[in-house]
Amino acid sequence: MLSGTYYLNNSGSRWIILKNGKKIKHTFETKSGKKVIRTLIECFAFGNFGGAVISYKGKKISVLMDTILED
Repeated sequence: MLSGTYYLNNSGSRWIILKNGKKIKHTFETKSGKKVIRTLIECFAFGNFGGAVISYKGKKISVLMDTILED
């Protein structure tokens, strides 16, 4: 199975992470304290931080990994 980091551009600022051939999942928290698990569509560099593009409420949004989502 495919596992590892695969870069989407030459500069290395966008990538995907595969584990056993599937994209990894991350748990986010909403303002009400509910835990929401989302698949990371792609990751990106944001200065010294890492962010991700996820699908939430039918839209693709860019978030940092410690973002608290709206309810």
